[in-house]
Amino acid sequence: MKIERMNFGRLSLMVAAGALVYAGTAYSQQPAMEKQPPTEKQLINKPGPPPIALHRVTEKSPTVDVTTVGKEVAPGILQVDPNAIAGKRLVIPSSGKTKSICLGTWVTLKAGPTCEGSWVQL
Repeated sequence: MKIERMNFGRLSLMVAAGALVYAGTAYSQQPAMEKQPPTEKQLINKPGPPPIALHRVTEKSPTVDVTTVGKEVAPGILQVDPNAIAGKRLVIPSSGKTKSICLGTWVTLKAGPTCEGSWVQL
């Protein structure tokens, strides 16, 4: 009784090629991956808001009243968007109703209200 030896080299080559073809078709049929939430590094390195642009204002520049463009965030405290007064003369009324003006954004922290911008105390 004589046993014939088979060469498995060709067979293994065919199996490897078939596996690659199967993997390629299976990969192409996967649904599109959903957008991943940003990582901590991406959140830390996120660019901040653009800086306030400096403008030149003269005596002939248009005026703007702080009470018309400001938003009262608390009694006697106004918040004014810097872009609303850019390139204009700022007029602050002397009515005594307003005590503090924030040219930027008010942020409430444990230590109290904080102005991210310029704080004008009257």
